[in-house]
Amino acid sequence: MGLFQFASDDSFLRTFNQLWGTSAPNKRFFQQAVHEEAAAILKEQGGLEKLFQYAHLFDQAGVFTGRVWENVRKLDPSLVRGTLQAGGVIAAVETMSNLRILAIARGTYEHPEMSAQEANDFLTKVMALNLDLLLLKETEENRVMQLFKDKQLADILGFISDYCFSPLVFQSLYQEVDNLALQRPIVTDKILKVIASARRLAGSLADVDSGWVHYEKAVYYPSDIAEASEADYENSLKASNDSLLIREAEQLRDSMDRTGLVSPFHATFLTYINKEKPDLLPSLLCVDETAKENLRLHGQFISSLITSSITVKTRKSIYGLMRLLQREIFTLEFVKVFEKLLKVPIHKKHANKLTAVTNLSNTDSLRSLVVSGMISVLGQPLGIGQGFNPTCQSTRALSYWSQKEPVMLLRMFHTFLKYGKMTIDFEGKSISSDTLSQVPLEDVDNIDIVSLLLIPHLDSIYLEMLNTTRERGQDLHKWINPAFHIKGIWSEFSDIYSDLEFRARFYRHYHPSHNPAVNEGLPQPAGITIYNQSGLALGAHAVLIQRVSPDPLGFIRVYFYNPNNDSLQVWGNTIRTSITGNGELEGECSLPFDDFLYCLYAFHHQ
Repeated sequence: MGLFQFASDDSFLRTFNQLWGTSAPNKRFFQQAVHEEAAAILKEQGGLEKLFQYAHLFDQAGVFTGRVWENVRKLDPSLVRGTLQAGGVIAAVETMSNLRILAIARGTYEHPEMSAQEANDFLTKVMALNLDLLLLKETEENRVMQLFKDKQLADILGFISDYCFSPLVFQSLYQEVDNLALQRPIVTDKILKVIASARRLAGSLADVDSGWVHYEKAVYYPSDIAEASEADYENSLKASNDSLLIREAEQLRDSMDRTGLVSPFHATFLTYINKEKPDLLPSLLCVDETAKENLRLHGQFISSLITSSITVKTRKSIYGLMRLLQREIFTLEFVKVFEKLLKVPIHKKHANKLTAVTNLSNTDSLRSLVVSGMISVLGQPLGIGQGFNPTCQSTRALSYWSQKEPVMLLRMFHTFLKYGKMTIDFEGKSISSDTLSQVPLEDVDNIDIVSLLLIPHLDSIYLEMLNTTRERGQDLHKWINPAFHIKGIWSEFSDIYSDLEFRARFYRHYHPSHNPAVNEGLPQPAGITIYNQSGLALGAHAVLIQRVSPDPLGFIRVYFYNPNNDSLQVWGNTIRTSITGNGELEGECSLPFDDFLYCLYAFHHQ
């Protein structure tokens, strides 16, 4: 036991020593103390790493003696999830058992009854059964069931996945990256994390799916110069002639266009050419003629946006800028209002909130955050996500304004940043967020910067509107939606609970065979009922109907915006939403017309 003598003051190792030194019949008297100390360690930063150092000794010490975990041949991967979710000491022992098996799989512990391959197979099954927690999809079911709060379980699975080299898990990770990236969310941190994990797995695999390569390349070596001179990229750019730089720009642009992902090289390259060779900006940022014309007419404005907002930390907004240039919204009024955002003072409470979340505090850094955040919101309206927050109404409104009223959104955000409040009129009365209490966001990791600031204020106003209309005896969104979205919402309203012609009315107003001009007024808000895979209703959810059109096979589909940034979902009764392959535009999901109608419970019409 000399291994532990150097750290006898450590409470875990002290109790572990006691357990190790006692006779087999008495192990049970000392196990509880070890289990409790392990549970405490798992709450600490780096706790898993600390316990894993000693995982190869758990059996010899008697951690599992006389317990259900003692015989590794009797362990069942399907029971791991429930035991971990139990929490406390039971979860701690389950964690120690899985770390022991990981040590066997890694070859640091030769077990007499389980080979390294068998251990690897066991852990592969554990991860395959729990990919939803390993990846924590932002589905409505996960939010309602609050699975996102089970961080300890997700951390354990993530720790195992970093060491468990399995083609099965790798393929699942690749598929998840592909599904998420196709939806083009603004916040890509989860995608980047999965790519990093999958890259470690891929390093041990002889044959990696070629479809994976462009994601890995997009993050780690998206161009020729980046791959050849990673350590001294900027100097390599300075030493390159215009022909090489144009090719570099096109490679970086194509990488973003294919994947929606942005690497640090993109930020370095954009900053360099914006300052030294602005004539190369179209090669990096323009993917169509609209973008080229917008950049030609407003080059000075775009350059100022880049200067004030794009850094390595805010690099994901480069993709938003590329998409923003494709939008036909660059009026003189739009540019003028956006330019004001580059100078507006940031209210102290907003600055404090940004600092608390990002650890940035100087004025230039905070300005970069808010400007780059608005670039992303305007460039990717369908990439705005609610994360695991119950804020679908407010998130939907933000996407709606970005699509239909970008100038109004910029004016609102300007006023909000300056005065620290949001005000919306409702039935002759102004509701101001500074007079209301704001419910803190439960999840700040999976939302963009504009949402981080605006959504709590919007939600407080929305809740006040609910309180005002609570006694009216009908679906309250009949009155709330037009006011909350401020302008552009169709005046008539139908809900399934009070309209006997609900289905026929939706057909009459939304099916192209009845209303060929339906898409002219879209997007419009709608309420749907979310079901889980068993067909159990989880509750109401807010979406935007983007358009209703024939898919590539000629079937009529409803294409919609879902505030969840993971829209590939099964909603019971075999209804499965689609994100690609059925005519979806970037960020859209879709359902056949009748499947959408099955989930629909409220909509607006003319």
